Amino acid sequence: MTFPSLDPLGDGKSMVALIDSMGNSLSVVNDARQSFAAESAEWTERDGKLLRYLAKHHHTSPFRGVVFKWSVKAPLFIARQWWKHTVASTFVDDQLGWNEKSFRYCSAEDAEFYCPSVFYQQSEDNRQAAGKPLSEAETDYTDLAQQYYCAALYAATEAYEGLLLAGVCKEQARAILPSALYTSFVWTCSLQALFHFISLRIGHGAQGEIVAYAKALLELGRPVAPEAFAAFEANNYQF
Repeated sequence: MTFPSLDPLGDGKSMVALIDSMGNSLSVVNDARQSFAAESAEWTERDGKLLRYLAKHHHTSPFRGVVFKWSVKAPLFIARQWWKHTVASTFVDDQLGWNEKSFRYCSAEDAEFYCPSVFYQQSEDNRQAAGKPLSEAETDYTDLAQQYYCAALYAATEAYEGLLLAGVCKEQARAILPSALYTSFVWTCSLQALFHFISLRIGHGAQGEIVAYAKALLELGRPVAPEAFAAFEANNYQF
């Protein structure tokens, strides 16, 4: 079966696919109206007004009635950021699921790695963020950076394969694999959790690679509940 998907990093390896969903914008407003034992059978402007009110005033629990199931392929350093967000959000929204590929069971001998198309300098005013492209530095060391990066990936791969040949088990050999290694996982979340994730990951200071994944989620999720996504955007992606 073919699912709508995108290649966020544009390297032919990364992937986000929407593999299932439940509910739509009408589900959100009908859940909100349960306090009055009322519901709408079809979408009207009255529903749109209520939806926009919910988004603007951060009455977000009715957005849990829409659920998404995503298949994601991403570098480990992105997956770990994503996982950290999922764990931190669980106390707010229990509709969060995470099932990831395990290199305890799967061999990484045919591993794929993420290689940046652009290297960046460290930001001068943000200790955790990237600044200008390395190519714009007073001395351009982009080629040298590329050489170091690729050499490290090659050395780690060669060492990993050597450990397996020596009889070392996969669960120990995997410890030397770099965070540029691609992994894959299935993420189940509510619309509330999705909006919260996007709010944080397209904001100022977010790492460029995870911004690309957040934008892919935004594009692929929109057709499921377009009115809700429009209200989210009108609220400047704050949720």
